[in-house]
Amino acid sequence: MKLQYLAVIFVIIVMPISIVLSEYTQMQIKNVSIQSNYDAALISASYDAMKAYQINSINNSSNDIATSKLRDIEASVNTFLTSIKSHFNYSGDSNKTINDYIPAVVYTMYDGYYIYSPFNNDISNIYQQDTSEWATYQDNEIIEGVKPYIYYSCYYKAQGFEGTITYTLDNYITIQGTYNGDPYNKSGYFLDKVSKNGEIYNYNGIVIEEEDTLTETIFDPDLEEYQNPVTYPYIKYDGTKYYYDGNRIFYFQNGEKNYYPPEALTAESFNKNNDAYNFYKNAYNFTQEVKEKFGSISFSDAYDVDGNRINISGFNSNDSIFNGGIDAEDENSKFNIHRTAVIRYAIEKNLSIAIANYDRKFGGAISFSMPNLSEEDWYKLINKTSIITFLQGLPMGTRTYNGYAIVTNNKNREVVTNDSIYIVTNDKQYHRIDEIGLKNLDIYKGYVNIDFERQTQDDLHYYYPRGEVGSYISIVSQTKTAQIDDINKYLSELSNPEDNKLAKAYYTALGRERYGLNRSNAITQY
Repeated sequence: MKLQYLAVIFVIIVMPISIVLSEYTQMQIKNVSIQSNYDAALISASYDAMKAYQINSINNSSNDIATSKLRDIEASVNTFLTSIKSHFNYSGDSNKTINDYIPAVVYTMYDGYYIYSPFNNDISNIYQQDTSEWATYQDNEIIEGVKPYIYYSCYYKAQGFEGTITYTLDNYITIQGTYNGDPYNKSGYFLDKVSKNGEIYNYNGIVIEEEDTLTETIFDPDLEEYQNPVTYPYIKYDGTKYYYDGNRIFYFQNGEKNYYPPEALTAESFNKNNDAYNFYKNAYNFTQEVKEKFGSISFSDAYDVDGNRINISGFNSNDSIFNGGIDAEDENSKFNIHRTAVIRYAIEKNLSIAIANYDRKFGGAISFSMPNLSEEDWYKLINKTSIITFLQGLPMGTRTYNGYAIVTNNKNREVVTNDSIYIVTNDKQYHRIDEIGLKNLDIYKGYVNIDFERQTQDDLHYYYPRGEVGSYISIVSQTKTAQIDDINKYLSELSNPEDNKLAKAYYTALGRERYGLNRSNAITQY
């Protein structure tokens, strides 16, 4: 056969293949580009939603009230939907257009979580009558909304105890049930590192003492010079800041000044601040009681709502949850492993159900499924308040898009984490606890991070609770910070306990701020 014929045959065979491969390659490149754009849009909208929640929660003086918290969540969801619509050029259309591709949005809070997802509006069984003429939604109509709050709880059947233990993003727990046949309902912090010597309480080698009165500069609407800020002593109690003007105790709620403080607060309460001391004292008493009464509760004592024994901690043994032999705050302790497993199990189970229900809504026309979250993703969800958003089934070239985004938040009134405390020094700056060289500065006092954020008092006035500026190297650029796996170990290694001013300021602030938080699920709290 002549060479020319072979060349023609080669062209006839190879050219179509080359064209197909070229088209396929271009399509794959296009898919990757589209996926990158979708990822960016989802992440951006998720950040917008978290920022909206952060701003609302910081400036909402009644944020710890359940209805107010739910309102902030719903506003955040609306921000997410509006943002995601704008990224996909759906602005002006109803939310329904993009909602069809959003099976769920999850907000992991301090002691539980909210899920925004479609649900079946079954109201006929409630009212036992025809509701078509007066109800906002029809019976069995699929609607989208925020579902009721779900706690990070687990049910136990153990020797001497049967009931529920609710866990949180830190070591605060609530135990509700029966102990030796008697009702038991108590809440508190489970901390192994608190020791007692008489009336002196020591945490991780640091003696915790009372503090001087804390002050804050605000606007007082009762003064003629309302435009000028005034400095008053304050105490944070049950999630609300109370001020004392020398005559009366007051607080602000939704911009309004109120004179109805709790009975526990008196004028003498503002002479000194004992919140940190009381925090560690209560934690010590609660921890000792839990170990004594519930030390026998093991991993194998956990049950689901149907009464079936479950294994949610990677253990199927009689290892004690509360007497594990390792500091409860250590990430490898039995308590911490079980705590995080309970939180993960609660989120994963209900989220899978929500997404599966959404899949049934479309009858298989669009495929929705629970993605495999990485261990890094779960670490974020279990240790910080977070938002996880899902976008699935969106057309993307030859494929469909299935993605999720996680955004964490450590600036809110919900929880005080280990990195929520900033340290103020005599140079009028505030610093992160992991700033390199911080121990060499003149330490003044620690405060929670939201006290350095701008806060709205009413429609005309805003203020900064603290007047210091952020350290450039640890707050702004974060170029000189240490890599910390264990904050307690890090602080103990900086210097001897007796002269560790940094550790004392940090632990005192951590205890004080946690003591002042609202704990709505507490029945009898230490």
